[in-house]
Amino acid sequence: MNLGRTFWKLRDLARKVWIRVALISTLALVSAAVAPLISWLLPESLRDRIDEAAALALLSILNNSMLTVATFSLSVMVAAHHFASSQVTPRSHRLLRSDGRTQSVISTFIGAFVYALVSDVIINAGFYDGRDFLVVYATTMAVIALVIVALIRWVDQLAGLGSIEKTTGRVDEAATLAMKERMASPYLGGRPLDREPMGWPVTTHSFGYVRHIDMEALSDLAERLGAEIDVAVQPGDWVGPGDPALHVVGPPVGPEVEEELRDAVLTGDLRSFDQDPIFGLSVMCEIAERALSPGINDPGTAIDVLSRQSRLLHLWDSTSEEPEFPRLHVRPLSAHQAVEVALDPIARDGAAMVEIQLAVQETLARLATHDHPEMREAARWLSRRALDRADQSLLLQEDKDRVRAAAPDD
Repeated sequence: MNLGRTFWKLRDLARKVWIRVALISTLALVSAAVAPLISWLLPESLRDRIDEAAALALLSILNNSMLTVATFSLSVMVAAHHFASSQVTPRSHRLLRSDGRTQSVISTFIGAFVYALVSDVIINAGFYDGRDFLVVYATTMAVIALVIVALIRWVDQLAGLGSIEKTTGRVDEAATLAMKERMASPYLGGRPLDREPMGWPVTTHSFGYVRHIDMEALSDLAERLGAEIDVAVQPGDWVGPGDPALHVVGPPVGPEVEEELRDAVLTGDLRSFDQDPIFGLSVMCEIAERALSPGINDPGTAIDVLSRQSRLLHLWDSTSEEPEFPRLHVRPLSAHQAVEVALDPIARDGAAMVEIQLAVQETLARLATHDHPEMREAARWLSRRALDRADQSLLLQEDKDRVRAAAPDD
């Protein structure tokens, strides 16, 4: 999926919890203020059914409880996220923080409190008349129903919030989505760059990770200039001032156009899963590394991660698609890098554990039958490397023989 710079920034912003809280709080303000506008539609016979006291009594339930519930829920969320950061991987914190269900539940609690508070203020200020109280009462009942649903969802969410299994699954989902999207468009909609970049360079001005490449903007600029552009970086690359990000095969341009070209390559302090499946593999690997640390010593989690990494790597496909942006050339992802990032640290940290070495070799044996030739070669290379480590670390010859028997054939 090739999102433009603006839409990508909006999607990134929408993942932040305060955005959803602000939106639902705004809706609460609107719903509290709209009562006088629709109450005239109600028949006169309903005017005296609900009075001010009844509406205030119902609103007091939300006023007295929702702030406490929201504060407690936030403290639970923060504690769970910190636990996941310390026990799984610090990179998992950003994924958990953007979890839609948790954000919706907490936003509902805060929105209900804002609604009750604003309605209470409006009633005490005397802005509502007789028929308005029925609208306020009905709206408050609907808000309470939403709170009940949110509480039920929150109880279900709390059962696994911050746990290793839940966090690993969340990282796996993000990594799988990133891998599928990138494999559907391995060159981000451009043509494969199978040579050294040519043309005059467009360099970066700051340090940071490449987070997103706006291919549509680059294509529009290339059309306007009558040029072709070689994209010299990949999402996830670390760049610094003066590093070439793009090479333009065409006439030189002024500083304003060059700045437009530079702006199409978004950089930041943190890597993003978007357009960067290697980062997903890296974060999954970090979970296994943490599990194999002496303080945790959990080979079962590492084996689970190896199974997930095997599934992710089997999605690899660099078949060139019909280019959406024919004037852009993008260098291919490296299957060798993907295998090394995903599996080599696990093989290193679990070199003395026969169960880890068996799982590594079984994973590599499957990858050695992959349709992609570079993936097959990378699997056999890493298998030989892991076997060398196992020979030096395993104590029993029987264990060494079992590991070699599980390895792919050369």
